[in-house]
Amino acid sequence: MNLNTLFARLALLATLSLLSTTALAQQWYHVELVVFERFSGANAEHWPVMNNIRSGSLSPQMANNQIQPARVETLAGVSQRLQNASNYRVHYHKAWQQPMLSKGSARSVQINSDNGLVEGSLKLYRVNYLHADIDLWFKENAGAARNWGTASPDGIELGGPRNPHLAQIRRIKSKQLIYFDHPRIAAILQLTPVAAPASAVSETPESYSLPETSEATEGQ
Repeated sequence: MNLNTLFARLALLATLSLLSTTALAQQWYHVELVVFERFSGANAEHWPVMNNIRSGSLSPQMANNQIQPARVETLAGVSQRLQNASNYRVHYHKAWQQPMLSKGSARSVQINSDNGLVEGSLKLYRVNYLHADIDLWFKENAGAARNWGTASPDGIELGGPRNPHLAQIRRIKSKQLIYFDHPRIAAILQLTPVAAPASAVSETPESYSLPETSEATEGQ
């Protein structure tokens, strides 16, 4: 085996090791999200037609080097106060830990309430600063409204159910309460820096046997 082959194998091994530890090299955060309903006089005519719901490829229950489950703790008091108020109702409150990757590398987290009313995703990433891309539907209207036209003057199909849609992209700061406002469905988010969880450390990447030094000189 010549030196070129040896260097190629070494480069491959280094690349695999880098890929397996990219998430671990980033700052990890404890992420906590509360999604709640606001009782208001607005009706379904104010809401957009619910078409495709954007989903996420990660979930708060997963445990890998991109996400780890965590206990609800930092927003427990906030969630309880909302739940006790007469004009709010909490539908979703979960926490997890994840590293902050670039926009291109980050994956969205699937958001689903236990009662099936809240569905969507949350994507957190870093582009110089932390950003949150939240996209949630509040599925209070299950079926299509029969008394509305099925198409707009522009020919856009309007026959689906109309539901409140919370969709915002915000630049955020860690340790601060981030409020996503909406007349019907709103959310509170907080990110707190934490150490990378030991359970997120990947197993040693698959090893490749490398030639002995003496083999590298063959044919030279």
